[in-house]
Amino acid sequence: KRCIEHGNSKVLIADDIEYYKNIRNYNKPSETPYTFNTKTHYGCPYDCGLCPDHEQHSCLTVVEVTDRCNLTCPTCYAGSSPTYGRHRTLDEVKAMLDTIVTNEKEPDVVQISGGEPTIHPQFWEILDYAKSLPIRHLMLNTNGIKIAKDFAFAERLKTYAPDFEIY
Repeated sequence: KRCIEHGNSKVLIADDIEYYKNIRNYNKPSETPYTFNTKTHYGCPYDCGLCPDHEQHSCLTVVEVTDRCNLTCPTCYAGSSPTYGRHRTLDEVKAMLDTIVTNEKEPDVVQISGGEPTIHPQFWEILDYAKSLPIRHLMLNTNGIKIAKDFAFAERLKTYAPDFEIY
């Protein structure tokens, strides 16, 4: 990680070497996507999308509903800010979610992300639509500002359980 104020830093994945080695025992055999949405022309990484060369389905699919954020963190991996980029339209987000369901049939995990998804003007419509689909587990990737400042917002999020989590 890199920060203008604090410089470079590293992140420790595990401080126990035996634990780190043991977690590899929990890998499961790969599953291919239900359908593919592109053809193989040049092979990875040159063909974009789920082509017939993919040996693994999408374990976790991230749907970025907006480029914008209510913060301006210098270490943001998305480069988001209150003025950068745009919100995806509801139709664009629905099309992305529909493509995921077409490719996976019953996606394991879909994460609504951004930028900061809670500032999207159609945030609730997006969650409602996602919950209407055969997605096994829905996640919300958020910085938590909106949740911390708006009790009613947090209470409404609770209604999306089960199979919903805030990340």
